[in-house]
Parts: sequence; structure tokens; C-alpha cells
Amino acid sequence: MNDLYIVDGYNFIFNTQNSSSADLSVLRDKLVFELTQFKKYYSCELVVVFDAKRTSNAGESRHLDDSVVVIFSKKGQTADSIVEKLVHASDNYEKIFVVTSDYHQQKVIFRKNVYRKSINEFKKEIEIFREKMNKDITAGIIAGTGSFYCIENRLSKNTLQNLKNFIYGKK
Repeated sequence: MNDLYIVDGYNFIFNTQNSSSADLSVLRDKLVFELTQFKKYYSCELVVVFDAKRTSNAGESRHLDDSVVVIFSKKGQTADSIVEKLVHASDNYEKIFVVTSDYHQQKVIFRKNVYRKSINEFKKEIEIFREKMNKDITAGIIAGTGSFYCIENRLSKNTLQNLKNFIYGKK
């Protein structure tokens, strides 16, 4: 059983980014990209929820963005209400983490196997994830193992020589 992370998108953006001058769509895309990397690294399920009041959507919309479920609430509906529904409808997970610093939301979502992570906690977790990922990539490059090394190191000497001959037009 996987863990499920439900992130209050705008709550995260407004508590971690200098969003006063930035385009919200750019900040949303950046967040979804980071969450996608986090999801793949930790093999968890991830949903990010945004309020519609900051978009032009009239109805609730859901889409999959590189394996992260992105939900925009409908007009007049808060992201909090969607988060609550998701928490109470998700019984197939070992742990459910709700990422928000919204005090009201923190009080409503608690039940067995549901945990709240503040925005600052989750931001720190993402920073740790980035450091781990960078170390894994660096270690893979140095060791010449994994998916982060050159193809030359994976070919037999004979195959490599044949490839070089082909590339340089030698017979």
C-alpha cells in the first residue's frame, strides 16, 4: 500500500514563494513539477488541489499532470472542501498526509492514518528529497552505475568498436 499526499496548492505557493510579482500559472507549474519528482522518488500517490477563485474555471476540473492529479475546485467551492472529501474517500492508503498550514483544515482532516504536514515541514521534506536526489545522481555518475552514465560504459568492447567504426565511416 502506498502513501497519499494531498497538497493545498495555493496554500503551499503563498507560504513558500514570493508570489507577489510572479505569474500564478508559472508557480503552479513549478509546484506540480516538483511534486512529480517527489512522487516518483518516493513511490507515493500525490494530489494537488487549487481553489478556482484564482482561475477562470467555472466547474471543478481534474487532470493528470505527469502522474500527479491536479484538481481545481469549482466556483464557490474551496480547496479545503475537496481535501476533506479526498481524505474521507481514500481508505486504500497506508498513510494520508495533508499538506496545509490552514488551521481550520488541520482540525477537520484528522482520523486514523491521516496526518497533517505544515507547509514548512513539507518544504523541508522537499529540500531533503532534492539533496538525496542530487547525491544519487552524483553517486551514479561517479560509480558509473545506474541510469546516469554514458552508453560507452554499457557496451561490450567489440560493440563499441563497431559503433565507432560505423560513426567514423571505417570498415
